[in-house]
Amino acid sequence: MNEEESEEFQRGLAKTFFLSILKDLGEIDETLSDYEVKVLIQKALTHHPELQVEWGEMDRFGQNTLLVKYQNNLLLIEVSPLINAIRILWNEYKTNRT
Repeated sequence: MNEEESEEFQRGLAKTFFLSILKDLGEIDETLSDYEVKVLIQKALTHHPELQVEWGEMDRFGQNTLLVKYQNNLLLIEVSPLINAIRILWNEYKTNRT
């Protein structure tokens, strides 16, 4: 994959990910737990047909590590900051809306 293809893939993945998260959040009327955010993140990434996504074993990779396989590459992503950001922002939004 050349640099241009890589950038196009990254843009497409980011767009798919964030649109999926926003759509799923729009269907939730209550506050979110960390677990619920983890489910949303995994679901959003699995919308991309070329990705294989699963949570890493806690004892090997830690509590919030995603394993993302793309072609012959494996990416380990520590998503605790993303989980916290989504949960805090969504819960604050829901609290201020009611």
